[in-house]
Amino acid sequence: MNDLAAAAAAEQHEIVRLRRHFHRFPELSFVEHETSQTVREYLQGLGLEVHATDTTGLWADLEVPGATKRIALRADMDALAMDEVAAPTKRDFVSERRGAAHCCGHDTHMAMLLGAAKLLTRGGVASVHNVRFLFQHAEERSPGGAIDLIEAGCLEGVDEVYGLHVIPPLPSGKFSMKAGPFMAAADQIYVRITGKGGHAAYPQLLHDPIVAACHAVVALQTLVSRRTSPLEALVVSIATMQGGSGTSNVIPDVVELRGTVRTLVGHLREAAPTWIAEVLENCVRAFGCSAELDYRRGYPVLVNDGGATATAREAVLDLFGAEGLVEESEAWMGGEDFARYAELRPACFAFLGVGAPDKGIVAPNHATDFDVDEEALWRGTAWFARLAQRP
Repeated sequence: MNDLAAAAAAEQHEIVRLRRHFHRFPELSFVEHETSQTVREYLQGLGLEVHATDTTGLWADLEVPGATKRIALRADMDALAMDEVAAPTKRDFVSERRGAAHCCGHDTHMAMLLGAAKLLTRGGVASVHNVRFLFQHAEERSPGGAIDLIEAGCLEGVDEVYGLHVIPPLPSGKFSMKAGPFMAAADQIYVRITGKGGHAAYPQLLHDPIVAACHAVVALQTLVSRRTSPLEALVVSIATMQGGSGTSNVIPDVVELRGTVRTLVGHLREAAPTWIAEVLENCVRAFGCSAELDYRRGYPVLVNDGGATATAREAVLDLFGAEGLVEESEAWMGGEDFARYAELRPACFAFLGVGAPDKGIVAPNHATDFDVDEEALWRGTAWFARLAQRP
């Protein structure tokens, strides 16, 4: 183990302590007030000056005499609007706030980046670059917090940006990254299907929007199987269907659908609204109903810069050798507003594996029983710190 890896491993207890604190007290997008204050106080305790947005995002700069480049290292702070299961692996620090849970891993991102800030300011680890520690609010809720931070000037003077996300599908401690399109554009669709409701015993007198909606959901899947090349990725998922008053004998007038569309290439993203509108209109018309589509653009495709990705990859190799890297990385259909930074600066977003089947840690991000193998976290701290050292 090299000196930096050893220094990061020595901070494991502190990194886990921070992670568990954030996990117990999650806050939702745009209202991460206590979380932001905790991060602020920690950074100030390291002697760093903190700059804040008008919302809850913030950053702090480490100035290195003689440095000619500034890199930004980013972590996100918000939790998901959901409840979690008190799985055995985390029952001692389960969320204490109903309807909010760190079931994506942002608690670990903050802890790892704070650990890197400590190493680079108090841990005897020298940086060759100026470093901006960037803590972003509202990654989970479009339009996302990156826009606020960028407008507040978080990228001014920044040459490169790096970010990290934990995922259980990768084995604990393994890194994965890929130059080019790495995560999908994430758009939202809101659909209102209107028919004519009434007594459920006489459907022949009505135009049932529930039946129309069910057929529309199935028909939308043909966009993937019949309108796009099998070599190009497209996801159309309906995640919510709402309609009716809760009674068993009344068919409603209206059913509402909500879903997401994920794409990796521009021409599919441009075509998707027209295709979806055509399918909805023609499908529900067969049932005497009409459909209104509200298509909202979300995060763009996250494109990793080739040079920044090479730097991020070499940082892993420096620390952990070839066994620390998953070479054959693929693009993912999840969305990330880290893409906003990557549109403006050379950037690389990487994954850190936190899966450990032998410990029962296998649930994916956003699952109610999501957890991470905490033994991997010091590796993320070491990677952040190593990026500050690479020429």
